[in-house]
Amino acid sequence: MSFYTLQKSESNAALLNDYDDEAFLGPNIRCVMFALDRETYGIQVSKIHEVLRVGQIRRVPGAGRQVLGVINVRGVIVTVVDARVLFNMNPKPIDDLCRIIIVELDSERTVGILVDFVMEVKDIPEKKFEPLSSTKDNPSRYIHGIAHFQEQVIILIDVDTLFGHYE
Repeated sequence: MSFYTLQKSESNAALLNDYDDEAFLGPNIRCVMFALDRETYGIQVSKIHEVLRVGQIRRVPGAGRQVLGVINVRGVIVTVVDARVLFNMNPKPIDDLCRIIIVELDSERTVGILVDFVMEVKDIPEKKFEPLSSTKDNPSRYIHGIAHFQEQVIILIDVDTLFGHYE
């Protein structure tokens, strides 16, 4: 075997290993990735209706601390909540990078989630997610799992549990 053949075989093996790691890990979860502070979060695309720039949010007197107010999305009034407050983070002023992720809880209920910024849509292998143990009163009960994927730690949010009390 020549040196060239050996080099070529080793590089092909490395390529195949990289390809195996990401492409053949079974079913994927397609997520919209967003950031809060320096953490990366994801919500399954199947739960998301759209992502909007932040416009005018009308305050609602007497609403909880996490509720920023409501917006009109093509004739539908949608409650907007601050993801930072939901996850016990300090609120921050809304800037040009902030977005509202419109989530469909079911055919009759939608809610907007204010996030620091939306990054991308990514397919993450289900096998990469590790479930969390949580307690009833702990914010981690809203987390479906945590994935270590492509040099990122991704926290997958369970929006059904997060907004189950909005019935």
